[in-house]
Amino acid sequence: MRTIPPKIEALPSSQYGVKVVTFEKERIDSHWHFHPEFELVWMDEGEGILHAGRALYPYRAGQLVVLGANLPHAYASTPTQGAKARWTVLHFRHSLWGDAFWELPENKRILRFITRAECGYVFSGTTAQACAERMKRIETRQAGQMPLAVLLQLLYDLALERKRHRLNPSSVSGGKRPGNDPRLGVVLERLERCFRDASLTQAQVAGWLYMSPQSFSRFFHQQSGRPFQQHLNELRIARVCARLQEGEQTVAEIAFESGYSSLSNFNRRFREVTGCTPSTYRASLRAT
Repeated sequence: MRTIPPKIEALPSSQYGVKVVTFEKERIDSHWHFHPEFELVWMDEGEGILHAGRALYPYRAGQLVVLGANLPHAYASTPTQGAKARWTVLHFRHSLWGDAFWELPENKRILRFITRAECGYVFSGTTAQACAERMKRIETRQAGQMPLAVLLQLLYDLALERKRHRLNPSSVSGGKRPGNDPRLGVVLERLERCFRDASLTQAQVAGWLYMSPQSFSRFFHQQSGRPFQQHLNELRIARVCARLQEGEQTVAEIAFESGYSSLSNFNRRFREVTGCTPSTYRASLRAT
């Protein structure tokens, strides 16, 4: 079957120097896509899992997600989240501003940050909150105000902030990977609904695409950059991390509800992904 490049979204921001819009729905619409615009997303309410390039990350309210141009991504709301999700999105295409602008000495730090953001970043704390307030100022701007000036200050503050989580070790671009196949998005979306099934196997998932397990294994590794079992484990651990941030369920209860039938296997896999035990991870969250 001929592979088709992932869909490029045509965003309204292409008509503006910078565009900010706030959304409020029961869930964030999950679809695997990329676009040439630089993207900032402030999570006001809601939680779930962010797929960005080859990374999986449990997002929650109070975080600012920064995604560079052409970085494939999708958000998946947690099925058990509250009544709604609310998020604010900023888009701009820095290439439209011209090389001469970015070559100015005072803009080089921002350009370096924009370029490095092709790997994806997550910010939290006071810097993220301050940037969210600036995003809302741009969204509600009045006649005569200068949204580009606000944007540049926002980007400069992010460039200076060292407390950030890097999503991918290097840049991942949907526009530069000719082998991207939209069937990967189908698999990722369905896994979001089925990952809790402890009996789920690679052979079953291969059947979703009418492929043999061997062919699917090669397909998934080529398209996502990692083995299927690693992805499934990281998806489950990301969900566990999100659950450890809330409620008083025991680690064992969360593990079994997230697709693990063996507690010893779960503890092993959790340490592989996070570098610590579930109890240590939960304690660190409560200490912040």
